[in-house]
Amino acid sequence: MKAKPLASLVIIHFFMVLLFVPAAWPINYEIYQSYALPEGALGIFVQGNLAYIANDQFGIQIIDITDPYGPFTVGSYDTPGFTRSVVVRGGYAYVADGDSGIVVLDVSSPSTPAFLGRYVPASGTALTVAVPDGNYAYLSNGYSGMLVINISNPSSPILQGTYSSPGYLMGVATSGNYAFVTANFVEPDYGEIQAVDISDPSNPTWVTAQNIPGGAYGIHINGDYAYVAAFDYGLRIFDVSMPSSPTNAGFYNTAGSARHVFVDSTFAFVADAFVGVAVMDVSDPYVPIMADSVNTPGMAGDVVAVGDYAYVADDNSLVILGPSNSCFYIPGDINGDGNANGIDVTYGVAFLKGGTAPPVDCAAPAGPCTQAAPFYAAGDVNSSCSFNGIDITYYVAYLKSMQPSLLWCPQCPPSGVAVLPAPEIQPVQEEGK
Repeated sequence: MKAKPLASLVIIHFFMVLLFVPAAWPINYEIYQSYALPEGALGIFVQGNLAYIANDQFGIQIIDITDPYGPFTVGSYDTPGFTRSVVVRGGYAYVADGDSGIVVLDVSSPSTPAFLGRYVPASGTALTVAVPDGNYAYLSNGYSGMLVINISNPSSPILQGTYSSPGYLMGVATSGNYAFVTANFVEPDYGEIQAVDISDPSNPTWVTAQNIPGGAYGIHINGDYAYVAAFDYGLRIFDVSMPSSPTNAGFYNTAGSARHVFVDSTFAFVADAFVGVAVMDVSDPYVPIMADSVNTPGMAGDVVAVGDYAYVADDNSLVILGPSNSCFYIPGDINGDGNANGIDVTYGVAFLKGGTAPPVDCAAPAGPCTQAAPFYAAGDVNSSCSFNGIDITYYVAYLKSMQPSLLWCPQCPPSGVAVLPAPEIQPVQEEGK
């Protein structure tokens, strides 16, 4: 007695390697341009068609990024200190300038930025500046704590209040009446995210803290969550929906040393130093997932994502990342359920007979690939760059171990997924053999 076809499919399904699909993300990044800068590009802020680079001892560089393949310098300003970060609000650039405190520039004419004023604290190192509005700037100032600077008169910034911390403060972000700072301690080697009440700017006060292994630098608030770049411990996420008692959410140990993080929608972009940029799917902040990564040529120090592009302060260059010509799909996953198996063969046959179309069309304008629309790349398992009955024949042969693997169109490769070799599937034998 021979095994029934359904039993064969069940056995095959059981032994199939299940391929995991992260949340749908329309972009797999590649480097469009690496625009040379003086050494020391450490921070970046993007507004409109301009990127403002905090360029260490060379001050601020203002780059026109209208054409992602052809950026060019519009203007620059050599600040007195060593620039670490910059924020632009209302035609003014607020610069964390190392030992020189906070510097305010008029950038209403980007080609001729002009000095307006600065505040130089008695001690400390200005590393990160947050400017939620036009009234106050919040400055992480190393061992001198967090400074609240009154910027209502940009030409004459003055100290409004000081939050003192025993740690070395590196990052700062604000949300409503709270500031969140990253503090670092040497012995033992650890860090903290500290919540600070800033409802009274003259008297910022400690609220609570959560430990971070190994220390932390950049911090970004998105909704109810704080995302922290935790050096060798990667991305750390905290639930700050109750700012007075932040709690641990998820984490992901990236391959490099996380310096800064930027969150756009449900994706976190991590500037991961010597390994470039990691793109994390954080649609579930408790279970972040690696969605993509790009190895940049330098040391990724900071990153900002705007629309389809990501902009990286990469030590000695501005790196611009844009969509590649790959598409987000799993070879053989014709029905889009995250698996490649015999059910997809049935779905593909039904489609070719006039049934429901596969959910992922990789051809423009729906997708990034150049094939004629529609192009259901997941069904092109024989690498012909088309989907037809020949692919179904190939697929069945693969499921019967007569083909070694499922293939894909080389002009439209899959992105963000692990493509594994074909599993070892033994053919079903007749009973008694």
